[in-house]
Amino acid sequence: MIRTTTSQGEEKVMAAPQVAIEERDARQWYRSATQALVGVAGGLVAYYVVVVIATAPLGGAFTTHPLILVGLVVAAAGAVTAGSRWPIVGVAAGAVMLLVTVFAVTQRISWTTGTTQWLSPFDAIGYGAVSGYPAMTGAVLIAGAVIARRAGRGTRP
Repeated sequence: MIRTTTSQGEEKVMAAPQVAIEERDARQWYRSATQALVGVAGGLVAYYVVVVIATAPLGGAFTTHPLILVGLVVAAAGAVTAGSRWPIVGVAAGAVMLLVTVFAVTQRISWTTGTTQWLSPFDAIGYGAVSGYPAMTGAVLIAGAVIARRAGRGTRP
């Protein structure tokens, strides 16, 4: 038996396993909340990185330069790895990427080739909505996280 005092000053007697369960539940909640916040920040960063890679000013007689395609493959591989290793982070990051795309489309944020600056975050939002690369990466993040969670892999909160 463990005696504890509540914040109201009342004394409470609990069995030792019950205390361990309450502490574990609190740790799980904090871990899940932290992973969700990391996912939100990661989703914003991933959106920007994918767009910067896709709009890299590389010359040549290519429709899409091979180095851009390699960069997008590396970004997608990182997304799959993150989504399958940390499912909560993957779902949150993928949802953020999709929501930013939906926001850009519904607000009619435009992107034109003549007036854009390569590393501008404001141009990144418009290009991301037009190109579909961030939306595909967000969908891959969510799908990888869901598959990993259903298969029983990934970090359990």
